[in-house]
Amino acid sequence: MKITQKHIQYILLLLIVLIAVGAYYFGYVGFVEKADAIKQSNKAIDARINELNEKETHRGEWQEAIDKTDESIKALLAKYGPGNTPEKSIIFVKSLEDAAGMSIPSIAFTPDSVLFVSEDYNEDGTPKVEIDTSMITVNYSTTYSGLKACMDYINNYSERMNVNSFSAGYDQESGQLTGSMVINLFGVKDADHEYHDPVIAGINLGVDNIFGNVDFTPVENNIDNTAESTADNADTGEATNGEGEQSQETGEGTPE
Repeated sequence: MKITQKHIQYILLLLIVLIAVGAYYFGYVGFVEKADAIKQSNKAIDARINELNEKETHRGEWQEAIDKTDESIKALLAKYGPGNTPEKSIIFVKSLEDAAGMSIPSIAFTPDSVLFVSEDYNEDGTPKVEIDTSMITVNYSTTYSGLKACMDYINNYSERMNVNSFSAGYDQESGQLTGSMVINLFGVKDADHEYHDPVIAGINLGVDNIFGNVDFTPVENNIDNTAESTADNADTGEATNGEGEQSQETGEGTPE
């Protein structure tokens, strides 16, 4: 079949149409979609830039407020101790006795419980800030003025604590107030609070000789000396008994 000039023109026209359609769908439309996506991205970037510029204008005052807040938090946490242990609580109760002039014959402890844990954590997985509490129950005997001095001492103590509950009754025989008291002790665990065991003057811990500087004779010498002393005492006892018997016989013979 012979292709005429007219058929060639139709074929070329069809190719042009196909090329135009392909260019529209695969070129222009894709380009327009990418352009719209870029416009949307630019709008988001512009909004973010405006937000950052707005924050930058207030950066100074916000940083000042953050610094003041950090200082307030540190000042608040500084009122708390690094934690509580039975030995530390006993020393506190002894100082309470001396300061308030009261007698505390017994004390009971409760385990620590967690009150607050921060949402920020350290690299080892522990919270950056943890607030614990523990309770001690004391039985006391004191005067009315001593009870007031006790409350003042607890209220003004260097580490945060409070009186959870207390009871008081008048003892007619002694003329004093007697009762019990539950005291809440608080402690903070963070980078600025490090617990140290209390130091008690005059008591050495971990010494080789728990009896002080007493010089003991070696055990072997003690055994030998003890054996010799026992033998000597046995001989002496026999002689004494013999003399005693002679004295007794003599005593019996004298009346006759």
